[in-house]
Amino acid sequence: MENRQMQFSENFQNLRKEKGLSQEELGEMLSVSRQTISKWEKGTAYPDMLNLVTISQFFSVSTDELISGKKEDIPSEEAVESEKEESSLPAESGSSESSFHLEYESRLKIKNLPLVHINCGFGGYKAKGVIAIGNFATGIFSVGLIAKGLISIGVLSLGVIAFGVLALALLSVGCISAGIVAIAGIGVGIMNLSGIGFGVVSVAGCAFSTHVSIGGVAYAPVAVGYVVKGDETMLLQNLSDISVTDSESVLALINAKFPDLPEILKFWATMIFK
Repeated sequence: MENRQMQFSENFQNLRKEKGLSQEELGEMLSVSRQTISKWEKGTAYPDMLNLVTISQFFSVSTDELISGKKEDIPSEEAVESEKEESSLPAESGSSESSFHLEYESRLKIKNLPLVHINCGFGGYKAKGVIAIGNFATGIFSVGLIAKGLISIGVLSLGVIAFGVLALALLSVGCISAGIVAIAGIGVGIMNLSGIGFGVVSVAGCAFSTHVSIGGVAYAPVAVGYVVKGDETMLLQNLSDISVTDSESVLALINAKFPDLPEILKFWATMIFK
């Protein structure tokens, strides 16, 4: 028994070192303490059967190989050559070998989240980390087909700051955007800068707003543009009128209708005239 225990200790320590793991790191992965790992390697303690199975699965070795160091089922040279020939053949169309998949997860973690998690390919792969890149990405900074995070970039992106074909965020930039501030082809938000804008204050080619619209076509209680409709309006004759129109004149229209409108919204409405 003592001889087997010493063989296990040596084999176990060698396997850990081959993996490049510290005793503390291996302990976390096997759900035991660093002190337990140390005792196993010194031979002062021996794992129970459940831990032996867990260790063998983690290192991809049999329990016999873990205890004695003897490998099982050593393939013949003919078998090795046959395996090489099979692996060199092109994968059949639609087989799993032809599917692209890339995954990387950093060891460094912040509050149980990996610093970097990349998980992408042909399938529903999910990435979750401080920095997440994947088909479906969730993180502080996320990039993916569908991305959620503080800062997100994707076809569909959700976050505080979002860039995407379809973006939803406090600050959203995309083909179609919705947020507090929306910059887009089609924008919905409190403040819009877009081709077609809907919101409280919109600066757009076609602007439709509850308060102020600035645009080629402007519909709002306060409207400034080439085609206007509203209570307080300013008609522009051509594009060059934007450069010569006094922002104070536009501000006077806003104050006449909405004197209590927040200053940030007044600035947004008059910024292109400054």
